[in-house]
Amino acid sequence: MERVLEPGPIPYQSIVLCGDPDLEHGLRHYGVEPETTSYRLIELPVPSITDTRSMPHRIWDRSVAEAVLAGDDLPPLVVFRHVHGEGWGLLDGVNRTNAFVELRIPTARAYELIER
Repeated sequence: MERVLEPGPIPYQSIVLCGDPDLEHGLRHYGVEPETTSYRLIELPVPSITDTRSMPHRIWDRSVAEAVLAGDDLPPLVVFRHVHGEGWGLLDGVNRTNAFVELRIPTARAYELIER
C-alpha cells in the first residue's frame, strides 16, 4: 500500500528528475505529452513495481547502488498505477529500482502520474 507524501497535483515542470530524457520517452510511449502531466509524491513498496519481477537478472549501473549506500538523495521514481490496481508500472528510474531490489530496500519515493 502506498503512502501519500505530497498529494499534488505537482506539474511536470516541478518534479525532480535525473537529468536524462528517459521520462519524456516513457511518457510519450505511454501516450501522453510530458508538459500536460501532473503527479503526486508517494512512498510505495518496491516489490509492488511490476517491473521488479525480472530485475535481478538484468545488467545495470551498480554506481547507483553505491550512491544509495552512501546516502545520496536520489530523485523519486516515476510510476503509474496499473489499470486494475495490481501494482505499479515504472516510467522512470530503472537503475534506482534495480539498486533498491539489489540492496533489499523495501520502499521508495515515487511520483505517481495522476493527470494526463
